[in-house]
Amino acid sequence: MLEHELDERTHQLQFANNARTQLLAASHDLRQPMHALGLFVAQLRGLVCEVEQKRIVEQIDAAASALRERFNELIELAKVDSAAAKVSSRDKIADPSAAVSVSRDRTKGKLIVLIDDDKLVLDGTCGLLRSWGCGVVTADSGSGALAALADQRGPPDLIISDYRLSDGKTGIEAIAELRGAFPKFIPAFLVSGDISQAPLRETQASGFHLLYKPVDPMTLRAMLNRLLKTK
Repeated sequence: MLEHELDERTHQLQFANNARTQLLAASHDLRQPMHALGLFVAQLRGLVCEVEQKRIVEQIDAAASALRERFNELIELAKVDSAAAKVSSRDKIADPSAAVSVSRDRTKGKLIVLIDDDKLVLDGTCGLLRSWGCGVVTADSGSGALAALADQRGPPDLIISDYRLSDGKTGIEAIAELRGAFPKFIPAFLVSGDISQAPLRETQASGFHLLYKPVDPMTLRAMLNRLLKTK
């Protein structure tokens, strides 16, 4: 009887570990479209003018926010080491002034380089930044960003890069490549859908801020203002 109970317990633990592994594997892929959804909703809010349209957008936003919160709770329930706990805490570091006042907004007129290999995320972030009055140069790699900057008159004001890029390099390497092409220091930060320890360790060691996808648009804007303040 005891042996049977032990086998059953072992089976349950194996099942739980397999479920946790599958959830972790799916986490990054799920975070990408959730992140893009929040960015598109934020853009839409600035475009609608009719009362009924605004109500619908707010409902979509509420649903997207609830989905984001439930997803993070699910990750925490899976007890994904300490990185899962840092998903929310790292976002809050950048969110002390989530409602950025117009008088303190430093984003307008700034040239932002955006590096990401996910087209939906790239389009969503680009559209949102432009709605805030930013100029945007987009690319899926550091070298691609350098090529795109050839048409600009000067260096960018800030760089945002995804942590893992399709060319096998990290956003840290892409940022270093861009910084090496200009004499003036360029502030930068990273975003990632990867909640494992590696991105956190590497970004902290390199002195970068890291925001985990899905990023709330106002958290994104607060981070922009925070780093542009140092220029």
